[in-house]
Amino acid sequence: MNMKKMMRWALLAAVLASLVGGAVLYFTAREATVAAPAQPTQREAEAVAARAQSGDPEAQLRMGLWELQNALKPADYARAAEWLRKAAESNNTEAEYRLATVLQAGRGVPRDDTNAVFWFQQAAARQHVASIYNLGMMYEEGRGVAPDAKTAARFMRQAAELGDAYAQYNLARRCEEGHGVTRDLVEALAWYQLAEDGGIAGAKMGRSALTSRLSAEERERADRKVSDFKQKSVASHG
Repeated sequence: MNMKKMMRWALLAAVLASLVGGAVLYFTAREATVAAPAQPTQREAEAVAARAQSGDPEAQLRMGLWELQNALKPADYARAAEWLRKAAESNNTEAEYRLATVLQAGRGVPRDDTNAVFWFQQAAARQHVASIYNLGMMYEEGRGVAPDAKTAARFMRQAAELGDAYAQYNLARRCEEGHGVTRDLVEALAWYQLAEDGGIAGAKMGRSALTSRLSAEERERADRKVSDFKQKSVASHG
């Protein structure tokens, strides 16, 4: 099963869980932020390998991504992790994130939540959104750190404010349920709307259910929050 299908099934499972009183959480690991590079020609592979061996972090990242893309057995993942570690130790943000996800899942290397948190933190410090999101999930689940719903919500809000639709949906659920944050249905509705605009299927269901519980004035306030957020987002990217 490819990654896109896995993500769709994970989201479907989360929506079903929410319908039967499931937990606020719906993802742990996030899909990588960039697609794996296309398979190289032999000449390109040799050139990249030579640069990686000489210490080029971008080449090391590419070697790690190629290994991950073609991994079939633990030794393949172990080689990928080694290349990613080399690039991460040179402060390559994407490598830090990729290495953290490998350690988080224990693919080809022993599962190491403590070091996964460390590498997520390194990437998150440079505003890597998926790392910020995953860091929040690690605090929520108490993996590699003491469980802390408030800290988890803080990271989720940071990712949501950077425009991440997955985090916006997660934060909407938290605001609706008062999980790690003060319960605020107006804010929850605004985040549901933003997550729905970002393509999160479950957000439409959440928005529809919550809309019927709020007054016209509360819905208008939520709409203003959405409008303000979008205006700030446009300004920040202008």
